[in-house]
Amino acid sequence: MRDPKRILKKLVGPDTDLEPFDATGEPLEQAVGTFRDVGQCRKIRDFIKTNFGVDLALSPKTFYSLLEIGPINYIETTQRDLEVETISLKDTRNPDDPVSIGNLNSVLRELYKDLLLLHERIHKDFPDALLIRDMRPELIERCFDFADRLESMHGKWSLLKGGKVRDIENEFATLFPNSPDARPLESKFPLIRHEMELYQSVLRTEKKWQALELDLFTILRGNETKDLGLLLQNAQEMGNRLWQIIYQSSEIKKCVELLGIDFANIHPLFDNETVRLNNNG
Repeated sequence: MRDPKRILKKLVGPDTDLEPFDATGEPLEQAVGTFRDVGQCRKIRDFIKTNFGVDLALSPKTFYSLLEIGPINYIETTQRDLEVETISLKDTRNPDDPVSIGNLNSVLRELYKDLLLLHERIHKDFPDALLIRDMRPELIERCFDFADRLESMHGKWSLLKGGKVRDIENEFATLFPNSPDARPLESKFPLIRHEMELYQSVLRTEKKWQALELDLFTILRGNETKDLGLLLQNAQEMGNRLWQIIYQSSEIKKCVELLGIDFANIHPLFDNETVRLNNNG
């Protein structure tokens, strides 16, 4: 980096005095890289919030609700005697305690794992999902009902069968207007019933993350799996940037403090009024 001081000035703005940063004796190149990572985290947060309605600048209330998820709630700490102790955050923190960068990282790690499993399952087991552009949680049971009714008539003949099947087909077409490949349902209902396994897993994942108000069905309806992949990619990117901030800051502790970043509280990290940064610097 040719002129880290000039780049740092661009990042922190013309009203911020660089002399205290320079006086720390810490590597300004590293400070620039870390502050840029902060800016990228803000951009990712804004992108995810705008496109998916999920705010990863977690409030204390939201994080406390997420402690219902075991891998987020339970952490392992090493004691002086090198014994590993498992601690429940729910038992050791108050609902209004600030959310640390480490807390946010544990959320991102678990969220990424769940989104990746779902993304892989769609591509591996349901690459040609028939109903994905129309599916909503309340339609899962309706589809089971359609399949059960058609199965009960399968292989049987009666004067009324044609009318009953036609009524089911019409109702199904009304509920799933963007799913022409799923029709006629009379011959496709075994596939539809199998596909419900996917949407049941989507619903379970959505309920697990209800504190984030994550609407996976809307994401899948919007652009099949492309939007899910985009959310997955951005969650991973934010997690990577946060780890970089934590790792790199060990050598620029004074610069980080001067900027106003607090590892015990993510609020300044995402608040440009508290920590002023030019995200395009």
